[in-house]
Amino acid sequence: MQSPSVVRGLDLVSRARGDEQGWGILQPSLAAVAAARGWSPTPIQQVSMSDLCAGHDRLLVAPTGSGKTLAAVLPLFNRCLVEDWPPLAILYITPLRALNRDVDRRLVEVGKEVGLAVSVRHGDTTQSERNRQVRKPPHLLVTTPETFQLMFTGHRLRAMLANVRAVVVDEVHEVIAGERGWQLSVGLTRLERLAGRTVQRVGLSATVGNPDQVAEWLSPTTSAIVVTGQRGTELSVGCEPPIPEDESYALELGLSTRAYACLRRLADILGEKYPCLVFVNSRNAAETVAQRLSGISPDLKIGVHHGSLATDTRKQMEDDLRRGELHGLVCTSSLELGIDVGSVRHIVQLRSPRSVDRMLQRVGRADHRLGGIGAGDLLSWEVDDISESAVIARRALAGLIEPIEWRDRPLAVAANQLIMMVHSHKLVTINAASEILAASPQFVGWRRQDTIELANILADGWLLRVVDDPHKTPWWEWGKAAWDMAHAEAAKQGITLPDEMPRRNPESGEIDAIHTRLKVPIPPRLESGWLAPAGRTREWVQNHLSMIPNRSMYRVRDSVTRRSLGNVDEAFVLSLNDSGEDEDGSKRRFVMAGRTWTIIDADPEKEELLVAPVSDHAQAPVWSGELPPTPPEVAREIGYLRGLVAEDGGWSPPDFSDVTVRGQLDIAGLVADTSLELEDYPLDSEALGQIFEAVNTHLEASGTVPTDRIITIERRHEAVVINSCQGSRINEALAHLIQAMASTRTGTLGRIVVEPTRIGLQAAITPEEVVEWLMTTPPDALEGLLSVTMPNSRQVRWRFAQVAKVLGVLRSGVDPRRINLHSLVRRYRGTMVMQEVLSKLFHERMDVAGAADVLSAIQNGLFKLEITPPGVLGLSSKAGKDLLLPNWSNKQVRERLEGRLMNERAVLCCLACQGTQTFRLAKYDIKKQVCPCGGRMLACAPERLRSDLEKLVISTEQKERDRAMRNAEAVRRRGLEAIICLMGRGIGETTTTRILRQVQPNQRDALLEAIHNAEITYARTRRFWG
Repeated sequence: MQSPSVVRGLDLVSRARGDEQGWGILQPSLAAVAAARGWSPTPIQQVSMSDLCAGHDRLLVAPTGSGKTLAAVLPLFNRCLVEDWPPLAILYITPLRALNRDVDRRLVEVGKEVGLAVSVRHGDTTQSERNRQVRKPPHLLVTTPETFQLMFTGHRLRAMLANVRAVVVDEVHEVIAGERGWQLSVGLTRLERLAGRTVQRVGLSATVGNPDQVAEWLSPTTSAIVVTGQRGTELSVGCEPPIPEDESYALELGLSTRAYACLRRLADILGEKYPCLVFVNSRNAAETVAQRLSGISPDLKIGVHHGSLATDTRKQMEDDLRRGELHGLVCTSSLELGIDVGSVRHIVQLRSPRSVDRMLQRVGRADHRLGGIGAGDLLSWEVDDISESAVIARRALAGLIEPIEWRDRPLAVAANQLIMMVHSHKLVTINAASEILAASPQFVGWRRQDTIELANILADGWLLRVVDDPHKTPWWEWGKAAWDMAHAEAAKQGITLPDEMPRRNPESGEIDAIHTRLKVPIPPRLESGWLAPAGRTREWVQNHLSMIPNRSMYRVRDSVTRRSLGNVDEAFVLSLNDSGEDEDGSKRRFVMAGRTWTIIDADPEKEELLVAPVSDHAQAPVWSGELPPTPPEVAREIGYLRGLVAEDGGWSPPDFSDVTVRGQLDIAGLVADTSLELEDYPLDSEALGQIFEAVNTHLEASGTVPTDRIITIERRHEAVVINSCQGSRINEALAHLIQAMASTRTGTLGRIVVEPTRIGLQAAITPEEVVEWLMTTPPDALEGLLSVTMPNSRQVRWRFAQVAKVLGVLRSGVDPRRINLHSLVRRYRGTMVMQEVLSKLFHERMDVAGAADVLSAIQNGLFKLEITPPGVLGLSSKAGKDLLLPNWSNKQVRERLEGRLMNERAVLCCLACQGTQTFRLAKYDIKKQVCPCGGRMLACAPERLRSDLEKLVISTEQKERDRAMRNAEAVRRRGLEAIICLMGRGIGETTTTRILRQVQPNQRDALLEAIHNAEITYARTRRFWG
């Protein structure tokens, strides 16, 4: 493998300008198109053009706006013209449909001028356009990984794919990091087998930290070309100091003063440097920030862009920004990749972006052109975010991008491709399928036996038919495709067989004896065994073609207003018990629609969760989803930055020189760069001051500072905090190790909270026990220990459900909550199913190898453990709460409830004449309590229950008459207060009478609180009512 060709872009700019040939290497008509448009080769285009024109595989890494798309496509257009390639010779694969639109817009005109057609095909492409593409294939097809897979399933589309000579994979860093890319990798191997030739591969990316490894993943012959220096990047980490006026505004909005000050500064930036993109890390934050910006500065025109919005809404926002109609667009990673949104002047990142590659992708949206300067501000107000942002900004400016990681042998991908091969070709030999998988970079060493073992699991779910030894398998179990091939072989050998494969007897289910005596020859090609379709193959393909998880969605409903708030997926639901509780028995709290909620009912028989707003301001939400992890390199440098600050204040760190003397060197690269100084971090004075204040306060309280090499352990109220600057995934693995060890002492699993620089465990253990476990657990035993303990955790449940659906253990559409998952987990322990579940969990959430390295460092003295008094650095950040709308206080809950009840329409029915009258509670008049007939005993119900009330009043059954009398008596005695009670959900005469006995007249707040409690009680118990 060659090392990457690293080229300084600014040097190439000067060379390009002096190059008399310019586009001379291209075919004349293509060169003329480029020249006519006034284009000059950009650095990445110049340095890669000859290699790509010669047919070499290359990975092109260059900043955003540097012309990577044309760098890849122009040489391939050149080959298409010079070598007279047939239609559909080039596939351009991008991860997002929005990128499809952009690429198509830029390439179609160039192709048209040289006689090459460009088209797009994805899930939204109309059937008429699809048919047109089959009748007259384009020379270049822009598509997604999923549509590429689907093209293998049609015989005419396969014939088109057989013409492919080159494939471009755009945003390769995004593709390679997940199962979509791993599926694509196997698909490219299948493509080459189908075409019968090696297909040229070109990868494009702006942010790759390990270009050698990514190039090898693309193909064994790929070399990386890395061009730097074409664009400038300016980043500043800021924290706005509050002014006196901020306090009152912050109080009104229900957030901290510093958070309000940062939003005020953000509004100023949007007013001065528009149009801007404002990046946040969650959809809730996007909605909340946009709303608050509009409140702080009503003159600003603010848009919102995230994945939960409808496609048309997102496109409208993109168009509005492109036309300059917005000051700012608040967005998530939905605008991180190379979507063209016009001329963006400035980027603002609110709170830490969590990784360098994400920061560079985002700041690359600003001044998106060759030679441009991507300028951005990182605004934070809590010390955790300030420190993390400072480290990420420094590393981004230095170009220190995290390596892209993938896992070996993703069995869900292997299963997907085995089934897709069988579905497409009707029969695939086991050897051929094994060879295709083994030729893919993540399945090196894959064996025939691996294919058979995995295929047998799929066969148990009727997804495949497996014939591994045809000599031992009766011919009537071969399948139709194998029979047809055997029939042809029999004809060659002069053996007469029935034209049609004999069917089983419908009554006995067996083959008639006359047919069992047939001598059916085994075709030579099938001697080694094969895979064929089974009863559920087609159904599976319809549900699992894509490697994007197909998760069931559950509606979330507010118990107070009865409004639907949105949806959560099964990953969320399967981590709960039936009562909506976490593993430790506490009520789950989570964020939706910018507010914090608690679950009051999680009925497995209904596909919805009933929730209530949280009234406790002091507690942040426990559930925060699976946010992108903070890499270990960033977390360690946060620790190093803390040490620099502490040393600047006079602290003397421990002496680690004896570690080097003993020969315990940092083989795993766990120690941060010790040459860095405070001046290397782009912090404004206020942000730096916040870090100084936190570090020095912590130092005064605890006597030391947690750094990249010092792990401190604090005892807090009913919890232990481990200050470990090792990043999200390593800390997650360490947390589960400590949790497992603690459970052996306490008998219960305590709650863990994992952050990039700390671990919190709520359990009855001591810091001394934590030290013992970290010092004595063998590092090489960590994976085995977690493999034993993790299957018992709820965190495994939804991943098991996800993998089980792909492998046919569970059928798609089955609600996993109605399945005994615990029993299934036990049944498949030790099989490929559980192997894949744990592999997926460890890759996504834990860095087990990294945690083992940390244990080694602790045990050999490279890292130091210290038990200390608690300090402020051991406290979780509260910044997340500031990006929520205010949690509802008891008063606010009652106000919302009162608004709903007073908006209800009620019906009164006279017990004397059965006459009725309706009215809205907000317009209640005491005169309505007297019927026109003079009767004063009037029963009441919500208008939606009018027919039930009328039946109740005219009923002759004594029980029903008693109910009507109790209802009417409550209304006669307490008037509107009784009517308000009866409007409550699930509140009838008995509950109303009880409430009115407990609450004195004219005590509206107490009445509403009693109604609210009664509604929640009903919601929790309604499933047990008849």
